[in-house]
Amino acid sequence: MAMWHGQFMMLPDLNTREYRVEAMVARHGDAELVAQVLARFGISAIRGAGAAGRKRDRGGAYALRAAVKALESGSIVAMTADVPPRRPRTAGEGIVTLARLSGRPIIPVAAATSHFVVLNTWSKMTVNLPLSRLAWVAGEPIFVSPDADDEALEKARLAVEASLNAVTARAYELAKATDRQPLTGNKQSGTPRLFL
Repeated sequence: MAMWHGQFMMLPDLNTREYRVEAMVARHGDAELVAQVLARFGISAIRGAGAAGRKRDRGGAYALRAAVKALESGSIVAMTADVPPRRPRTAGEGIVTLARLSGRPIIPVAAATSHFVVLNTWSKMTVNLPLSRLAWVAGEPIFVSPDADDEALEKARLAVEASLNAVTARAYELAKATDRQPLTGNKQSGTPRLFL
C-alpha cells in the first residue's frame, strides 16, 4: 500500500484488521510518535527508511528485508513512496524494489478531507480536521516483474508516481477540496495554512 508523505493521517483507519498490516516508519524521534499512533490502530511498525543519497544509515536495508518477510507471511505493508529530503511527490526506488523482490503489487492509496491544515514541512504535511467530508481512493495494482531491469524499474516508479498523483487528486475532488490541495499552485508561505 503506497501513499505520499504528509498525506497519510487518515489512512490508518483503512485497517479492517482482517489482515495484518505493517507500516514502514523511520527511526528518528518524530517517527516514534507515528509508530505509537499506528499501534493504536493495530498496525505494527517496520523501523527504517531509505537513505535518499544521505551518508547516514537510516536502516533502509533492514526495513527492506523486514518488509519482504512481512509480505511473505501474508501481511500488508504500508509505506510512503517519496523519500525525504527529495522533492515531495517524487516516488523513490525503494517501493518498486520491494515489489520486485516480493512479487506483491503496489496499491496506491490516498485520503483527503474538505477541511485541513497544511504545515510548513518538506512534504507539506496535511492535518485533517474534524467535521469534514472524507474521501478514500485506491488505484489499480501496479506489478513489478521479478526480473525487471533498471529500465523496467524506472517505468514502474513513474507509474507509481502518476497513480499516486491521480488518486490524491481524486480524493481531494471527492472531498470537495480540489482547489485547495497541498502542493498545487505557487509556493506556500512559511506559516501553516488553514483550509475550511
